Amino acid sequence: MRIIESHNAGKSQSPILNEVILMELQTQEVANVLVMHVTGRVDHTTAKQCESLLLPHLEGCTGEVKKALIDLSGVDYMSSAGVRVLMLALRQCQKQQGELVLAELSPMLQEVFKIMRLNSVFRVVATVRDGLAQLSPAAAAMYGRA
Repeated sequence: MRIIESHNAGKSQSPILNEVILMELQTQEVANVLVMHVTGRVDHTTAKQCESLLLPHLEGCTGEVKKALIDLSGVDYMSSAGVRVLMLALRQCQKQQGELVLAELSPMLQEVFKIMRLNSVFRVVATVRDGLAQLSPAAAAMYGRA
């Protein structure tokens, strides 16, 4: 398991390296699964940035070769613009016969998904480990190891 990269869409709060990070994406490969950890807010301010960071990682997300899991445990807030980014990610994976799982939705996001009936659109699991177990037993076995 290794961290590939980390990106953020932030703005400087002051000239003294005091930065407010609005949204951040970290990616790591675990066996044949790409795990993307999203933190912060995904709203009208950060949705385009999130889309431009997230979607390129999903290229080649096909069959057994590469699967994807998005960890939303660090998302403080998601607007309809953020839901749109998730829909685009799902569509990109489906076009390539790939698999996408969403994990660790906050209670607020769970409520949004329930109201919008997105649980019937996305595969949603309680934990990253549960998602990895569904996508790849090898990835689940490797997850959490140094």
